[in-house]
Amino acid sequence: MADAPDIVVGDTAPCIGCGMCCNGTIYWMAKVTPGEEARIQGHGLELMEEKGATYFRLPCHHEQCGRCTIYEDRFDICRSFRCQLLRNYQAGDIELPEARRRVETTLALVEKVRADDPSATNAFRRREIRARLSEAPSRETGPEKTARARKLLNIVALDTCLERWFRNPKTAQAEDQAETSSANS
Repeated sequence: MADAPDIVVGDTAPCIGCGMCCNGTIYWMAKVTPGEEARIQGHGLELMEEKGATYFRLPCHHEQCGRCTIYEDRFDICRSFRCQLLRNYQAGDIELPEARRRVETTLALVEKVRADDPSATNAFRRREIRARLSEAPSRETGPEKTARARKLLNIVALDTCLERWFRNPKTAQAEDQAETSSANS
């Protein structure tokens, strides 16, 4: 961008009020830095092992209204994680008004999905629900079929925004592999 304002690398303005990296919307788990296990458990989070790495499950109960209630004492992954939108903003590839618009659009889709099924806001559960909704029974007609299609469309729209604007390709691939491992266990 030729006319992009000066961007401060540590500027996290698009994050304010978002919280999708903490509440399980983008990812369903976060990698633990070795040595932080006891501290994370002390904060009441459940740990899990996947392919030699330790993770804590999301959503994190310390997230409230898009903000961290233990911000000053947050974990290494929380201090270092940058979603793709934040990376693009910090690189000057997207301006704050557009970043905020994308956050607001995605949060509106989260609310549509939540209205259909509150558990579908979690990335892990949403994948299961999406698969179930995709297998429409042939005997379904009228309002049942319409409701199923609407729920599926809302989930697909949310997942599309998350993939396009928020998920980091490398992180998403690692989580998908761990999810497959969990499902097969």
